[in-house]
Amino acid sequence: MHTAINWLESIFSSIPLPFLEVWGRFGYILGIFIMVAAFGGFTFRPGGRWGFGRERQAWDERAVLSIVFTFILIFVTGFLGSFIVLVPGAQTFESLKDLSVFLCIVLFGYPALIAVPFAYGLSDLIEGVPPEFLGDWVLGYFINPSCFWLAYQAIGRDPDFRKINTWRKYLLFVLVFLAIEPVLWGYLCSEQFTSEISYRNITPALLFTTGITWMIAPFAMLVAFPLAKRYGMFWAEIPGHVKELLISYKEWVWESGKGEVLKDVNRNEQGRMPIRIFLVTPFIVLVLVMVATTAYLTLTSSQNAADKLACRLHEEISEHIRLRLDNYLDRPERKNEIPNQNDINRLLWKTSITEHGRAFIINRSGMLVASSQEIIQNTEQPFPAANSGDLVIRNAVRNLNHNFGNLILLENINQFRFDIVTAKPLSRETWLTQVSPYKDSSKNVDWLLVTAMPAAYYLEGVRAGNSQSAMVFAIALTLSLLVAVILAGIVATPIQRISSASQAMASGDLSQRVPPSRLEELGALSSSFNHMAEQLQESFHRTKTSEERFRKFAENVQEVFWITTIDKKQLLYINQAYEKVWGRTCESLYADPHTWLDAIHPEDREGAKEASASQGIGVYDQEYRILRPNGEIRWIQDKGFAIQNEDGLFDKVIGVARDITEQKESEEALLASQRKFRDLVDTTPGIVWEADAVTFTFTFVSQQVENLLGYRVEEWKEPGFWANHLHPDDKEKAVEYCVSCTGRLEAHDFEYRFICKDGRVVWLHDLVKVISSDGKPEWLRGVMVDVTERKHIEEAILDLNANLERKIEVRTEELKKSNEDLVLSIQDQKRVMKELEETQGQLLLSEKLAALGQLAAGMTHELNTPLGAIVSSNRAILGILNNELKEIPDFLSGLNEDDSRRFKIILSESLTDATISESLPNRVVKKQFIQSFKFAGIKNYDNLADTVMDLGVHRLGEELTELLNTEKNLEILKAVSSLSTIVRLSNVISVATGKASHVVEALKNYLNPDDNAKEEEITSVDIISEIESILTLYHGKIKYGVEVIKNFLATDRCMGNGNKLNQVWINLLNNGLQSMNYEGKLEIRIEKQDSWIVTSFIDSGSGIADDIKDKIFEPFFTTKKHGEGIGLGLDISKKIVEKLDGKIEFESSPGRTKFSVFLRSASSSI
Repeated sequence: MHTAINWLESIFSSIPLPFLEVWGRFGYILGIFIMVAAFGGFTFRPGGRWGFGRERQAWDERAVLSIVFTFILIFVTGFLGSFIVLVPGAQTFESLKDLSVFLCIVLFGYPALIAVPFAYGLSDLIEGVPPEFLGDWVLGYFINPSCFWLAYQAIGRDPDFRKINTWRKYLLFVLVFLAIEPVLWGYLCSEQFTSEISYRNITPALLFTTGITWMIAPFAMLVAFPLAKRYGMFWAEIPGHVKELLISYKEWVWESGKGEVLKDVNRNEQGRMPIRIFLVTPFIVLVLVMVATTAYLTLTSSQNAADKLACRLHEEISEHIRLRLDNYLDRPERKNEIPNQNDINRLLWKTSITEHGRAFIINRSGMLVASSQEIIQNTEQPFPAANSGDLVIRNAVRNLNHNFGNLILLENINQFRFDIVTAKPLSRETWLTQVSPYKDSSKNVDWLLVTAMPAAYYLEGVRAGNSQSAMVFAIALTLSLLVAVILAGIVATPIQRISSASQAMASGDLSQRVPPSRLEELGALSSSFNHMAEQLQESFHRTKTSEERFRKFAENVQEVFWITTIDKKQLLYINQAYEKVWGRTCESLYADPHTWLDAIHPEDREGAKEASASQGIGVYDQEYRILRPNGEIRWIQDKGFAIQNEDGLFDKVIGVARDITEQKESEEALLASQRKFRDLVDTTPGIVWEADAVTFTFTFVSQQVENLLGYRVEEWKEPGFWANHLHPDDKEKAVEYCVSCTGRLEAHDFEYRFICKDGRVVWLHDLVKVISSDGKPEWLRGVMVDVTERKHIEEAILDLNANLERKIEVRTEELKKSNEDLVLSIQDQKRVMKELEETQGQLLLSEKLAALGQLAAGMTHELNTPLGAIVSSNRAILGILNNELKEIPDFLSGLNEDDSRRFKIILSESLTDATISESLPNRVVKKQFIQSFKFAGIKNYDNLADTVMDLGVHRLGEELTELLNTEKNLEILKAVSSLSTIVRLSNVISVATGKASHVVEALKNYLNPDDNAKEEEITSVDIISEIESILTLYHGKIKYGVEVIKNFLATDRCMGNGNKLNQVWINLLNNGLQSMNYEGKLEIRIEKQDSWIVTSFIDSGSGIADDIKDKIFEPFFTTKKHGEGIGLGLDISKKIVEKLDGKIEFESSPGRTKFSVFLRSASSSI
């Protein structure tokens, strides 16, 4: 053991002392910071995570017991450790007491922390530590447990050393502790000892003893931890004992008990002081104060008495030595001699001070004359006392010179103290010293007589008394605790019985009674409690009987019946209907009445909250939605009113909540049906209107009027509005026609031009139905359809046909003249070739016109088909509006809730069918429906089955039988048929209009004339767009027997002239179609090969015979029938392509012919 301490001392001796002093000062500052954090109730691990927060300690019974256990354990271990000396003269086995501090702080927490400084100091007093040392080290007694508090932070929640994680945290704590605490005490001891001794002797010794503590602490914790848990003293498992929060938060983040904030702890009872603690604590505090005051007064008086005794002792010893010196120096034989030093030494040896103190004589120059101790140098000459080998003499003379300066001037008796510090054994001894001048009768001797006694000599009894007083203090504290506990038990036990009985009664057990107490007041309290319990039990029985009657009534009603306090903080009653309507348990609402507000739909919550707040001042009636746990939404009508108690104050609210979801759904279904009808009218691609048959003033116009004509609905209702905005050229004729037909009560349709709000002129097709009463016109109802596009198309077709006929006639005449010139000049070959070159352009145009001629017949069909569909659909819509639609609103209003639901489902399915394309159901399905209707007892099943198949609602399957099982099934299907037919016909009009517009647009793009400059202009051409336009023109010829495959692998543009290339594409397309007889597959492929854009036409025709493959590009060579071509198409196409720096190739085999046109890519030509 000494070897280990010596080894540590050698290590610290090798460290520079200034570095150790800086280290110690840093540890001291850090220790103060840790002390403030520990005793200030802070924590570095709030919620078990590293951070910074606050702790709140509940001062319950176990907290006080923790303080008591801490005191007792430190007293016992300190007393036992005092018998084991590790460093002679100084260090006892403090490891045992430090181990107690570690166990108490980690297991008991904050209560043990605040007890340790006082228990440790009292233990040191018992062990004999001087009180002045405690005063000097008072801050260290608080810093020391604060360092142990770091272990509480690291492993306090789970100090189980069977876990590896606990060992990791523990070792980290030990390293931090050893780096701070030993050098910190070196800094604290440097005031009592030298820095050399403090840092190089005390610090190594403390490092050794605390090292022993940390080696045995884990094994001690393995025993202490299970015991603390078993007896419910481990702080982290006591519910509500400690709570933690972050500095910046207001809510607790952790609470002891289960490692989390507990839900079942009564928050109102936390922080309350048990009555035992309330009775014991003042008693203990009083005992502490009285004993401490007595000890302090006794210590002070003893110290003063000892000081006076020491002063008197010094005076007597000095007087005794003076007398003996006088006897020695006054001898006759010595009067003329110099005093012998050895004789004076022997004189001083024989004094009583020699055993425990020092007596020595110095002259006025500070030279040592004689000493009560043996002097090694046997010399007759004095030497400086400051250089004496005696440590006491040397320190006494130094302090004498320091305190009094020039010794020659010292004439009076003076007393002073000085300390002697030694490293081995480690001690600091205080000496009480007296110096008195001495002169003999002859005045030849002028000395200073110095006597010194150690304070321990005359204070030994006082210090023993201090230790005994501390022991008595500890025993008194223990006895006072026992007495206080016994007295508190006598008083608290009856009160606890009453408290337990009260809690049991609060839980419903009204049979509780408490035994009487021998104390008069508590006995009277017990009797009063038992009498009150009997009355309460009887009253409860009567109340329970009344409640049972009320509960039977409340539980049998379908509505939710509830009663709350006026502030809504407590639910007094709610019946079982709540669980059926809300889908939540009544217990959850009793536990937290605010869950009623949480279940309300977020959009209705604020309004319900405000209405609820008004219950205290009157009756309220509120409707709101709730969210059931499964996500279902229910409508609630809640009515309530406040009631008064016997004092006339409103203290309760009674209410009834009723589920009105079905009522709300019926109302919403009716509104939805009306909205759908309105939307149907407003979204029809025509203007639905109604007007007075006499004044022609409009009473209703659909919203489409604003989209189509720009006028607001309100403007149309102005008198004369319609007639005033007709085109001037059509106004008189249209008005007269309408008036005439109205007078004859005839339905009519006519077309006229109308001036829009933005000044545009549109063509309207107006279908009108006359509603009469008693043979007189009353109302006009109709639909206006915008046919402007159709009118433009018709005009364009007429202009196109006239222009086409004129051009064909001119070109035919020119061809005829050219042919005659060619016959006349056939003999002159050169002239013929020259004329052929001149007419080549005209032949190219002729070829194009011939192609156009082939398109003319199909074009008329392509345009007439959609236009005919539009006219037919408009007439059908008018017929529905005139004959059926006016009856639908009255019919819908007369439906009950169930029939409205049937109408809604069938209409929705029919409208879905109107927007999708589906094959017609077969007769098997119809037969199945007839059998199903017949089996269900539905009349008119044949007619119903036909109507179901027409409407397309057969997909409803078996559900349809249930929907039609009503007396109004035919009327429902008829109304659905009217509405769905309008939607179908509107879709037909929309599709037909789009188709006609698309055809006209393609034709306009193809026939758009260009000037001569553009005819030769080379630009980038979008091949895909051009071919798509041509395919549109040929749609009439290819839509039945030809499958066109568009394989556009490249989207790059090519360099060329769009008009000329269109001739190439038309020629290749015509050749492919004619070779297939307009039946088969035609593939159009566009791809990129290097810098070429390759466009290929691949047909599935019979192919080109091998013997004519070399002739197909020759002028006037053709295999077509008469009238299908003159043999210039491929020749012209080849010349066009080659002029654009391209090429045309072909390959043919039976069933497959491919013509490929190579043109330069626009991107590669940049």
